[in-house]
Amino acid sequence: MNPLIPNGAEHEVVVTGIGLVAGQLTDPEALFDHIAQGRTLITEHPRHKEWGVPCAVSAHVDPQVRQALEDAAPEEAGPLGPAGVLAWHAAAQAWERSGLPRRLDSERGGVFLACNRMVMEPAELTGLAAHVDYGAGEFDLDGYLDADAGPDPRRHARIQPDTATGSLADYFGAAGVLETRADACAAGGMAIGSAYRYIRSGALDVALAGGAESLTTLTSVAAFYGVGALAPADGKAPAEISRPFDKDRSGFVIGDGAAFLVLESRAHAEARGARILARVAGYAGVTEAVKMTSSSRDGSDYAECIRAALADAGLAPEDIDHINAHATSTQANDTCEAAALHTVFGERAAGIPVTGNKSAMGHSLANSGAAEAVLSVLSLQRQAVLPTLNFTEPDEVTAGLDVVTERRDARVTAVLSNSFGFGGQNCSLILAQAG
Repeated sequence: MNPLIPNGAEHEVVVTGIGLVAGQLTDPEALFDHIAQGRTLITEHPRHKEWGVPCAVSAHVDPQVRQALEDAAPEEAGPLGPAGVLAWHAAAQAWERSGLPRRLDSERGGVFLACNRMVMEPAELTGLAAHVDYGAGEFDLDGYLDADAGPDPRRHARIQPDTATGSLADYFGAAGVLETRADACAAGGMAIGSAYRYIRSGALDVALAGGAESLTTLTSVAAFYGVGALAPADGKAPAEISRPFDKDRSGFVIGDGAAFLVLESRAHAEARGARILARVAGYAGVTEAVKMTSSSRDGSDYAECIRAALADAGLAPEDIDHINAHATSTQANDTCEAAALHTVFGERAAGIPVTGNKSAMGHSLANSGAAEAVLSVLSLQRQAVLPTLNFTEPDEVTAGLDVVTERRDARVTAVLSNSFGFGGQNCSLILAQAG
């Protein structure tokens, strides 16, 4: 029983639509099949070598795919930035698949979008620098705004994640609750969890929840490389660099993408004859502040989050059939998560199939939890578990986990999907069969 929801006021939350963009792929099933075949989205980025960054690979959205998505966005979408374009396609796809009417026109619908704030890119910084008097320590804002090559007047609207949230809410007539989450790497899961809570409490009937990021840019890559989070290529082929839980892991590979789910109360979905894909059975969002770039190495903070999600779902550890791990391929994160799984599941950890999707699709931060939730829904639908690429040998902490290395048919009734973010923002979702 969720202590935040009054007794007798709980509503079962189901998934009725999914949508996704990743790499050159523009639907969830294509990504599931791609990874099931042991294939990756990680390739050389067309500009990273030119920028001189040591980690010149990424799981970026193909430029031609991105352009096609931009061209397909309706005029009503308004000014959408790089992440907003991806969000629009994934959200519209999930909505259409749900079978909901084009407009809900109800205050009992909401939009929950996860997207971290965008930053200036080199050309913009160069234009800005031209109006700085470094000696006087002054910036000529008027001159910058009046310059012929000055900023795009609609840029601010395009790059703000809130713009896409509002546009989606207006387009689908679902403006009862609007949230834009920026909980770092946990934001996608947090967006889904927040939507779940609103529906479960009875405040909403329908929610569009997911994430979008466009991060394979110089500023983002330089920042994450600077803090030691990105894996250097070190002569490896792009497909071999992301290595979750492997003893030779050395960091994550950055990615772009978007993923959305349509959530509804079961009563609302059944009343309109919707096809129910899965249930959101439980959720926990736990904040701790051990360190900006890692949590307690003994996994205790992650374990607390997992246990809270199980309690919220009314499930025991033995009820979980599959773990879709956060599994970034960094030393600290994989150590913390592996320790947490051993703590929560004990001897059963050796018998629960574990998947690290980021081995194939990189880490798209705010979007990653949403994309992994979509893939978890498909694991429930297909009764199959995806492989973790490049896992060959565990270290002393990751040893004892059943890290899946080839597509595996398996009985999957409940999936634990973890998202653990920088700054100690931790999220666990539990997705289950529709029942």
